[in-house]
Amino acid sequence: MTNANAQVKQSRAKLSTVFNDTKPEAKAETIQTTQRSERAGKCSMPFWITIAGKRQLRVMAAEEDTTQQALIMEAINDFFKKRNKPPIA
Repeated sequence: MTNANAQVKQSRAKLSTVFNDTKPEAKAETIQTTQRSERAGKCSMPFWITIAGKRQLRVMAAEEDTTQQALIMEAINDFFKKRNKPPIA
């Protein structure tokens, strides 16, 4: 048991050294984010939907040979039109 504790402490010390030796600037330089071109100028909007609603959307997308994304954009644009706003989604 004591040997296992000593090994854990050594492992933690090694990890601490690795993480503490890296400067924040160096970490930021190694992280590269790439954005897909079709997502340029767009943002994610998470929301909650019932399981039945999600299933129905998935089935409709398959039936219409389109994506769930396209159906949601159509629905949002229809909502904007209904509220006398330009369809810009």
